[in-house]
Amino acid sequence: MEYTVNKLAKLAGVSTRTLRYYDEIGLLVPARISSNGYRIYGRNEVDRLQQILFYRELDVPLDEIRR
Repeated sequence: MEYTVNKLAKLAGVSTRTLRYYDEIGLLVPARISSNGYRIYGRNEVDRLQQILFYRELDVPLDEIRR
């Protein structure tokens, strides 16, 4: 299954701005960019986002999660 930024944000309960920021800092890079410029996320990215959100719940800083 593939997700756009909007679909993944709704699924995960985060903002689209958060997903774009995670992409900007290299924490959650989309699987691909569609021909019209949309970020497309796959199963691996969904799993990675779940890990990121889990660590954020534990107040782990983004710099540490990125390592």
